[in-house]
Amino acid sequence: MIRVLLVVATLLTIVGAVAIYANRQVLDANNWANTSTKLLQNTAVRTQVADYLVDQVYANVNVAGELQAALPPRLQPLAGPAAGGLKNLAQKAAFDLLGRPRVQEAWKTAQRITAQEFINIVENKSRLITLQGNAVFIDLRPILGTLAQQLGLPASVTQSLPQSAGRLKVVSSNQVSTVQNVVKLVRGLAVILPLVALLLYALCVYLYRGRRRHALFFVGIDLVIAGLVVLIARNILRTQVVGSLATTEAVKPAVNAVLTIGTELLSEVAQSTIIIGLAVMLGASLAGTRRPAVAIRRAAAPWLRERPHVAYGFVLAVLLLIVLWGPIPATRMIIPVLIMIALVCAGVEVIRRQTAVEFPDAHFGHTLDGIGVRIQHWRSGRHHRGAPPPPPPAPIAGGAGPAVVFGASDRLDRLERLAALRTSGALTDEEFAAEKAALLSTKER
Repeated sequence: MIRVLLVVATLLTIVGAVAIYANRQVLDANNWANTSTKLLQNTAVRTQVADYLVDQVYANVNVAGELQAALPPRLQPLAGPAAGGLKNLAQKAAFDLLGRPRVQEAWKTAQRITAQEFINIVENKSRLITLQGNAVFIDLRPILGTLAQQLGLPASVTQSLPQSAGRLKVVSSNQVSTVQNVVKLVRGLAVILPLVALLLYALCVYLYRGRRRHALFFVGIDLVIAGLVVLIARNILRTQVVGSLATTEAVKPAVNAVLTIGTELLSEVAQSTIIIGLAVMLGASLAGTRRPAVAIRRAAAPWLRERPHVAYGFVLAVLLLIVLWGPIPATRMIIPVLIMIALVCAGVEVIRRQTAVEFPDAHFGHTLDGIGVRIQHWRSGRHHRGAPPPPPPAPIAGGAGPAVVFGASDRLDRLERLAALRTSGALTDEEFAAEKAALLSTKER
């Protein structure tokens, strides 16, 4: 049952990551505007937008006729070729115009306004457009007017542009009802799915009695797998969509750039899931029975028992540095940061209680003595690195076999490992007592 719950929780995590992305990308005006600005800053996308603007001018205005009217009678036959040559210059001028910071800032503002109006419509909060109203458009007519002026076209050209020129439809009125239902579903799934997945993970850890640390480690592995699945699916879908939408080779770079930039938030959500999974695996490993984990807990035991405020302060300081670094979007939002602080404090408290049981007599002197002994052993090993290996131990009287010989530090390490195994539930009290008696009965080197 625990394995089934882990699989279900992982699937919910994958779908929840997609729902969070859709909620943040489509239903957040600032994210929409920022993504649109990144698209405009891309060379391939800006080239296509510039070509579209110039095509709109030539499709709605008789440029050759305007030039013919402005030229002297003797030069009027050259109006047609001049209009064709001017189109190439116009495309370069439009590309440069869209690359200017002031134009990009105006683009960003227009995108934010359009996005907010779209959100108001799908949430049924719009006062300007209702279900019976017109569609939502991205209006590029101001840029068309600026472009016409830079090309030196008469003012009549700008005035003669129809209302439909340079308007990109976002959604039509007969589609609003469907979009509203999808938006409600996305908003609900973005909250419910991660919460249900988290509860299922917690239930798995709770049900795995005696080996909850192992269950927590499996939870971390599943989170990493979920993040990797999302990243792989994003790359596969992007490749498929580019092949289906790009009708010619010339527009493939722009389509690929749109899909790559447009799904950056999805990649960030997946990367955040992977990082959280790795952190969970690290926390579970620190509570494990391997020698590095036991050594870390033994060294931290005095601090956790006698000076817990210092231990908590150190951990919170490291967490603060991570928040200031901001490797994932969650570290830049208040509620996720508060959740992380609560989880980290809970993890430190679990480690503190575990070390109190494992090392009840540990104090700062023991820690320093242990470090000194290990340094001495390390130096001794380096000094005698070239010496031949020691002879095998002498046999036990009666020829029963080789005697088991332990040094003082080895005996202490084995006792600590036995205590950790009993604490984790791997050994019963009877098994622990038998192993301890056998260990104490061996010779000491």
